[in-house]
Amino acid sequence: QLAAGIKVLIYAGDQDYICNWLGNQAWTQSMAWPHRGDFNSTKPVDWKVDGKAAGTIQSSNNFTFLRVYDAGHMVPRDQPANALAMINAFISGEI
Repeated sequence: QLAAGIKVLIYAGDQDYICNWLGNQAWTQSMAWPHRGDFNSTKPVDWKVDGKAAGTIQSSNNFTFLRVYDAGHMVPRDQPANALAMINAFISGEI
């Protein structure tokens, strides 16, 4: 639970037509939780992997929404290196 301080990562490929990134971004910004205002006051910023633009990221209070460029519904299949970088960054606490 976010209110309990558990880290949460939500990600979506920007070419996903099943669960599009705009809809995912909308529900992450409208979700009721104690730090909703803090999260919504942050702006998505560039997310880079090996110095190259790989998506955008919005993060606050252990909650992160990451949009992955050039990926569909199966981000790890479409962008395997970027998906691995995302998971490693999440596990290590970088995001």
